[in-house]
Amino acid sequence: MSAAGGILAIRLRTLGDVVLVTPALRALHRGHADRALEVVTEPRYAALLEGLPEVARVWPAPRSDAATLALAWRLRARGFAWAVDFFGNPRSAFLARACGARRRAGYDLRGRGRAYDVRVPRTLEPAPGRRESAVATHLRLAVAAGGVPDEEGPRVGVAPAAAAAAAMLLERCGVDEPARTIGLVAAGTWATKTWPLGHAVRLARELMAAGRPVLLLGGPGEEAIGSTMSRLAAGIRLLPPCDVGTLAGVIERLGAVVGTDSGPRHLAAALGRPTFAWFGPTHPDTWNPPGPRHGHWWTDLPCRGCDRTQCPHWSCLPALEPTTAARLVLEHLESHGR
Repeated sequence: MSAAGGILAIRLRTLGDVVLVTPALRALHRGHADRALEVVTEPRYAALLEGLPEVARVWPAPRSDAATLALAWRLRARGFAWAVDFFGNPRSAFLARACGARRRAGYDLRGRGRAYDVRVPRTLEPAPGRRESAVATHLRLAVAAGGVPDEEGPRVGVAPAAAAAAAMLLERCGVDEPARTIGLVAAGTWATKTWPLGHAVRLARELMAAGRPVLLLGGPGEEAIGSTMSRLAAGIRLLPPCDVGTLAGVIERLGAVVGTDSGPRHLAAALGRPTFAWFGPTHPDTWNPPGPRHGHWWTDLPCRGCDRTQCPHWSCLPALEPTTAARLVLEHLESHGR
């Protein structure tokens, strides 16, 4: 396998999207088996990709102009045959063009026309009211750059050191039955994707009353949510701040992950854990993992699937009340939990 003349894939963020691009990375590797596949992502997500057999090297890309310019210069020396931009923002488009690859592929977005030689539509509507899955979108781009898909879904790696750190972290926060514990995601990347905190409190209480330990999976900036949940849902465990590799190790040991449409849920699905989520402004066709182990509950409001990050009459997620959510989660895990 040759490093010179290799393939560069760019996917800067976020957690769920980095997980969902992994089938496209495998497709690029299969289609260019004689070339090394290297990936650019933001530093916190590098651990998820470094252990994948198809990825020869991961390039961390800090969010600063100086770091981006320095990285572009280093990439240019690699002599890539292809650069494939699975993100499509100005920084990733710049890296795709500045890395000096002989061919460049990306999504057909406004203002990106000169960045790529090969462009594909970012979104497709397979049928009225339906959406293409995020995995399928990335695979279309990979195929346009010579990739050959397989039949597997997203997959990430958990390094031995991350697994050991996860075991210690679970012990430290009082999780002594991880295989029976439900990881709960209460927040969301957007305000409109975040369930009301009172709903999350009630759900945690009902799951614990049914005999299932609950571990709150909080992210950076969500400390206030954890404090409130701990105060109002007695007995809930809080996962301390940790890096993404350790988070993957924690989730790999849990019985399930439930909550909002979120990165930790996609991580759980990629690690083979059952999941359940509630949807309002985002569309399950795009973001719900396939297969019976991954259930969901979607609002029936006519404006659902709007993809709005702000909403003046936000009522989709508040209408999904927690008692019903608890029943649906427990029924789902009765059938599909381990």
